[in-house]
Amino acid sequence: MRKLGILEIVVILSILITAGALAYKYFTLSNENNKYVFDGSQMYKCAWVCENILNKNIPLYAEVIGKWRYGKPFNGTIEIYKASGGTLYAIYQNTTITIGGVNAYKEDISAKKIILKPLGNAVIIYKVNHTNGKSFKDIANYIQKQINNNFKDLNITYVYINGMFGADTKEYTPTEIVNIRNKLFVDINKGLSINFLDNGVLLSEGINLKTLKNLDKIINTSNVSTSNLVVYIVINNSNIDNISNKYPVITLG
Repeated sequence: MRKLGILEIVVILSILITAGALAYKYFTLSNENNKYVFDGSQMYKCAWVCENILNKNIPLYAEVIGKWRYGKPFNGTIEIYKASGGTLYAIYQNTTITIGGVNAYKEDISAKKIILKPLGNAVIIYKVNHTNGKSFKDIANYIQKQINNNFKDLNITYVYINGMFGADTKEYTPTEIVNIRNKLFVDINKGLSINFLDNGVLLSEGINLKTLKNLDKIINTSNVSTSNLVVYIVINNSNIDNISNKYPVITLG
């Protein structure tokens, strides 16, 4: 039997090492992707994962395959805003729905398969001192300018602002109040609190930056003041070391 030469041994070893590296990469990526894929019998685990993601202020979407309670097939993308027990609470086509497991009968959807899609992999926590403006857009532009100055090179997917906003307005009638709440339906379900006062409106518990930029179209104000604000900047970046050295960062992992 012929003995292998040094060169042949080196070639074989290099092939084995390369194959091992490729296999490791494949299984790592496979596991990474599969941790967000659930079938209809895994709803408690799915809800637990959803809750962990949402608690980090990362928006969470999902592709759901299943059927409506009365049998019609369902295959669509939802935005999850709450998870509890074995039930997901979501927004679909501007209305709220509930998703349960494959044998669910109380929820709107019984799911056969759920693929979670977080809208980022990390959240930067950035604090902004209280400020004033003549409109909600003034406040939004002030926050946007600070984000542009400090985080211009990042892939920002979502900005969520926690704090209190006081706005001087006219006194709204009951029908106007309902119309405003209807227009802010999605944000209210995701946590925004709106209190209507005499000649004013008080907003608290969080609002996304996009809504804040367009809020003057819904609530006409002459003056806005804020409390100190906490801004959650959701990003999708592979390397966050430079940022985590300067600001608090919550990672998805």
